Amino acid sequence: MKKNFVNLKTIVLLTLAMTSITTWAQTPAWQQQLDRLDKEADQLYEKQDWKRLVANQEQYRKIIMAQPDSVRQEYLWDTDLSGNFYYNLACWRALAGDKRGALSTFEYYTDRVINREEIRLSHINTDSDLNSLRKEPRFVKCMERLQKWGDYKQILKDAKPYYSGLHPEGIKFRYMAPNNPDLVQLREQFKLDSVAGAGDEISKIKNLLHWVHEVVPHDGNSDNPKIKNTAAMIELCREENRGVNCRMMAQMLTEVYLAMGFKARFVTCMPMNYVSDCHVITVVYSNTLNKWVWVDPTFDLFVMDENGTMLSIAEVRERIRNDKPLQINDYANWNHRSPQTKEYYIDHYMAKNLYYLVCMEHSRFNAETVIEGQTYRYIALMPYDKINSESSAIGWNDLRICDEQLFWQSPYEE
Repeated sequence: MKKNFVNLKTIVLLTLAMTSITTWAQTPAWQQQLDRLDKEADQLYEKQDWKRLVANQEQYRKIIMAQPDSVRQEYLWDTDLSGNFYYNLACWRALAGDKRGALSTFEYYTDRVINREEIRLSHINTDSDLNSLRKEPRFVKCMERLQKWGDYKQILKDAKPYYSGLHPEGIKFRYMAPNNPDLVQLREQFKLDSVAGAGDEISKIKNLLHWVHEVVPHDGNSDNPKIKNTAAMIELCREENRGVNCRMMAQMLTEVYLAMGFKARFVTCMPMNYVSDCHVITVVYSNTLNKWVWVDPTFDLFVMDENGTMLSIAEVRERIRNDKPLQINDYANWNHRSPQTKEYYIDHYMAKNLYYLVCMEHSRFNAETVIEGQTYRYIALMPYDKINSESSAIGWNDLRICDEQLFWQSPYEE
């Protein structure tokens, strides 16, 4: 059982955002009630007093839903609390012996998360809190629906293939040269030669990955800055004691590699149907391995085969589809708080997010900073049946292709 009493937009984050509230006396009465209920919920959970915990959470929801729209939206996912709230409520009702209430809540949870939020199927399948429900027809029906939408490995295995040669003319991926003045300044300002070290190419790739992971924290809920380059984002994070999301971290790492003479892109990894999130990583071209390799600054992570050789996105995707061995480096982590595992990161999270891929045609400094006169074009690699899908999260003015060879062509090919 995973304890999480509040929505993904937690009360802590809301309190931090409301900078005008500095003392308890200034806190609105409704928020004081939520604070009290939240503390009480911790105590009830520790005591395993499930009936009172259910009543506590019902009151918590009632208070939130009674607030004006401007306040309520800070707590809501879409038009209601997150699916995670209702999942926990279903678990606690089951533990309290309220099977009928637990089934109704689990049905509501199922309706909430399908095509809206990430479904953690492996956790649901093994959560002992739900054991009293598993043979109930209503629960079985919910699990069939969740399996269809939440078995991300199977969804990826069922994806249609790519087809070489089917693409518009005029696509040419470009990479800013390391002698660009902005990249030269980046290299010198942060002493990237020392960061990379004097080892071989692979060690330099790993050292630069580690540096970006360490230099700013990851915060998936943060707003994107207006100026999206490495130096500006480092300064912003230090001044405001904040982090940046995976997209910004991947752009930083891309700039760092470009400054050091590597060819690199940041790649948006997308699910079949966009729900609660996607993920953005970097690929850097290794001349030693003669291929692009997967590097993820959010988690200081790279992916390997059974022999410890770094892999590309294309190789990881195909290995997932064909149940071939994969492993991640043993020090992969999120903000030094949560170690990453292959079972979650690859088999669940990235299996969800490798259905199609998007990157910019031109990799450069300030790639997504809005600059007058600068053009922005994105190329999406999709299974052929997704090319004309309106649900795909890429603008219609950009390009969709299903030619994997073109998308992953060597940056040194003419």
